This record gives sequence, structure tokens and C-alpha cells, in this order.
Amino acid sequence: MQYIVLLGAVVIVGAFIMPRKKHDSALPPQTMQNMENALEQFMENMEKDNEELVQLVRNAQLESKADATRKDQRIAQLEQKCEQLTDQLQIMHSNRVSAGQLAERPANPSSEDRITQEHPEVVQPVPEKAAGIEAKTIQSRYKDLFELYEQGKSIETISKKLGMNKGEVQLIIQLAKQEGAAHA
Repeated sequence: MQYIVLLGAVVIVGAFIMPRKKHDSALPPQTMQNMENALEQFMENMEKDNEELVQLVRNAQLESKADATRKDQRIAQLEQKCEQLTDQLQIMHSNRVSAGQLAERPANPSSEDRITQEHPEVVQPVPEKAAGIEAKTIQSRYKDLFELYEQGKSIETISKKLGMNKGEVQLIIQLAKQEGAAHA
């Protein structure tokens, strides 16, 4: 038991002596404090930078989702408008075929008149002979458009060069094809 007490006393004395030797060889306390402060500042800056990057990524993801949603909505609107125009063309064509030829409009508005009133942007067909005056063909009225089309230019290119909407260019081309088929 005495040996244990003596061994404990030696360890305690040794513990007091050892730190003093280390303090003599260690950095001064002010330098150590400066290093700790610099390290803490560095860690805070890294954490702020990391949070900013995470926020930027979140914002980019949200913007991307919003942009995709807007594009999907625009595509749906354009598809719906294209379907409406196609339906209008079919109605106009069926009215023309059923009437045989365009005559004076009746007192009751036809479906073609109602479509025109609801959608004034629809190009109305010009009767080939109105009151003895020879009407121009669609190709003669849109000569520049058909020159570009015959050169193999895309509808997008044609619409940009002529300052027209793509749907308008497509509609004119379709009407010209129908006009050509009617004359054939």
C-alpha cells in the first residue's frame, strides 16, 4: 500500500513539473489566442460562403422549375390555339364545300361569321370573283412569303424575315394549299 501512495505522489510531482517545461517551449499565450481567433473567423467565413452557395443552388432550382412551368403553360396555350385554328379552317372549308361557292351572306350569321366575330385575327377567304372583279390569289398577295417558302426556308425563318407570327405564316401556307387543291 505504501508503494501505491509513493507512486501516486511521484506522478503528481511529475505532472506539476511537466507542464512548466512545455510552457517554456510553447508559443506565447497571445500568439495562441490570435491563432484561435483567426481559425474561428475562417470557420465562420467558410460557413457563410457555404450557406450562400446552398441558397444560390436553391434559387437556381426554383427559377428552373418556374421557367419550365411557364414554358409548359405557353406550349399548352399554343397547342390549344393551333387546334382552334385547325377547327376554324375545317369549318370554313366545309362551309365552302357545302355552299358550292361563296355567295352573298345570309341574314342569319353562319358559323363562319360567328368564328370571325369571336376571332377577328382569322384571315377571311376572298371570293375569287366578287362583283365582276377578279380577286388575287393568296400566293400573289403574299409573294415574298411564298418565295422564301419555295426556297426551302423554315416557317420560323420566314416569320422573322417578314415580321409575322409563325401561326399566321402556317395559316397562309395552308390556305394556299387548299386554294391550289380547289383550283385543281
